[in-house]
Amino acid sequence: MLSENDGEGPLLVVRNLRKWFPIRGGVFSTHIGDVRAVDGVNFDIQRGETVGLVGESGCGKTTVGRLLLRLIDPTSGHTYYRPSAAVTHRLDELYDILGRGTDGGAEGAKTALAPEQTQALAEIRKIADQYSIYRMKGRRLAELRAKLQIVFQDPFSSLSPRMLVRDIITEPLEIHHMGTRRERYERAAELIQAVGLNPDHLWRFPHEFSGGQRQRIGIARALALRPDFIVLDEPTSALDVSVQAQILNILRRLQKEQDLSYLFISHHLSVIRAMSQRVVVMYLGQVVERAPTEELFARPLHPYTQALLAAIPIPDPDVHRERIILSGDVPSPASPPSGCRFHTRCPAVMPVCSKVEPPLIPIRPGHWVACHLYPGPQGVGAGGAAPWTPGGAPEESPALASAPLESGDKLGSPARDSLSPVAAALP
Repeated sequence: MLSENDGEGPLLVVRNLRKWFPIRGGVFSTHIGDVRAVDGVNFDIQRGETVGLVGESGCGKTTVGRLLLRLIDPTSGHTYYRPSAAVTHRLDELYDILGRGTDGGAEGAKTALAPEQTQALAEIRKIADQYSIYRMKGRRLAELRAKLQIVFQDPFSSLSPRMLVRDIITEPLEIHHMGTRRERYERAAELIQAVGLNPDHLWRFPHEFSGGQRQRIGIARALALRPDFIVLDEPTSALDVSVQAQILNILRRLQKEQDLSYLFISHHLSVIRAMSQRVVVMYLGQVVERAPTEELFARPLHPYTQALLAAIPIPDPDVHRERIILSGDVPSPASPPSGCRFHTRCPAVMPVCSKVEPPLIPIRPGHWVACHLYPGPQGVGAGGAAPWTPGGAPEESPALASAPLESGDKLGSPARDSLSPVAAALP
């Protein structure tokens, strides 16, 4: 059976997660390198929470989603399923001991470890045996598959054209041996109505539906096994604007009714803001910033996050703001830059950025950033410079800005009023 906890811990705890895809070449297919699609990702997902995952194409968002569902296995690191609050706290202590320069829980770490690090690694492995989704086998793994589901980006290619909608929705139930045939059909009728379609639609094929209706079928299939967690991989990007709001409203209603947790992957920052409680920003396989949604949109810290927010279109031709244009192209994940991976495009680059990789550190309560512009653990900025802002003027000192946002705080730019019609249509 899957491990249960006291109900107070997070649903998923991601620690030092890496996925490197090998590059092979030559006559004998020799290993000549790796594509570092995901390289040391850390975040938590609470029960009933939506975490938005944003970043440019190729930054590793979809790979993270596939790792969290165990559709692929990681190169190193772990995703812990439903650890208690005490276990989560202990994991954080152990990873702090282990340090950023080591593998953080991967088997067979090659780096020489101090005795306390060796002990911490051994304890991490014991916890992983109980909670890590990558250590589950047999019946435990089968139960886990039912609890973790996905809604794909393209609703047409993710549905079999040779199966009736009835069979598409009931197939997961049949695979997991849940209920009789009659009960499975009743469950399918219940789900198809929950997503706004009619029971008559169960007897049709996917090509007979519109894109929005097909996405509703995909959502119904994901809900068939009563999961805890669903990865939403750009669920509205292939749909018309008028349909996007309908799908998002369905997802929000189902989340409230069934206490679901979502990982919402999207390029659409306005939709991310409307749907998510917390946001994780990725660049080239790494997390560069994570924070509560309103905190991130009101006070973005990382220059990359500020550039993303500056790219949100404003539906008012009379409103003007400074655009942040990033120079150059995204580097190859097969050969990432040394130091900070964003330094080749950063408008606030300093000499230290190309030499030292910045750690992900807390700046404000719940707000973490990986940038040399902000104070390190000892309270001294690595670059020795004031934090950078798009207008060129120094931002408030992070040491003085550690207080959480007040309810009356507003954005310092028109980005607050730049919600798209889709986000504006959400309740």
